[in-house]
Amino acid sequence: KQWYQRRVRGNTYGSTRYVEFVKELGDMIWLSKCDQSTVYVGGLDTSGHDGDYAISWRDKTTQVIFHVATLMPQNETDPTSTNKKRHIGNNFVTIVYNDSGQPYKQGTIKGQLNLCDVIIEPQPNSMNLVTLSSHKTTKLTDLKPHSALLVSNSSLAGLVRHMAVNANHLCQVSNGLAVTGTMAYSCNWLERLKKIQKILSRSVTPMSSPTPPRRETFF
Repeated sequence: KQWYQRRVRGNTYGSTRYVEFVKELGDMIWLSKCDQSTVYVGGLDTSGHDGDYAISWRDKTTQVIFHVATLMPQNETDPTSTNKKRHIGNNFVTIVYNDSGQPYKQGTIKGQLNLCDVIIEPQPNSMNLVTLSSHKTTKLTDLKPHSALLVSNSSLAGLVRHMAVNANHLCQVSNGLAVTGTMAYSCNWLERLKKIQKILSRSVTPMSSPTPPRRETFF
């Protein structure tokens, strides 16, 4: 079936059960109408280059964007789906919906940051097997492979989202430890603020005689 990475990423549609699963992961958002000051788009282009829609989920402390291969355009001039890999290959966690009937070979979806997989295998009677495992090249001892969970269709999206979000947090902390030597974790907004402040500290020079601000009155 689909063992080659380019063929997996090149999918443009899925089964009815797959579509229902994707819809339950979060809310469908229209990328071109997103206010990026309040909506995290995960690097997706909002002018249509990465598709018109995406799946987004949020709670009081977290925003998640799912890079869904079937929602991204597949261009004839890009047979290796390089544009899709640019996003999917830079995720710590890969969610694989495997309805091929064959075991999924870990590492089929490759990327510099891919550290673990959440694998879904649909079963008869509206049930699914869900497995979480880390790649052999990682040192994530807390993400040891476990026995597959048998989950109903109605509970599938919520469980998979919960597993993926928590696995992603662990990967972020582990990656921070490898890069900086500290276990400190910063959310995307804080990291963005730090980078902006760093740029400003390099580019802004003090003015010797600042111009007083102009007052404006509106009636």
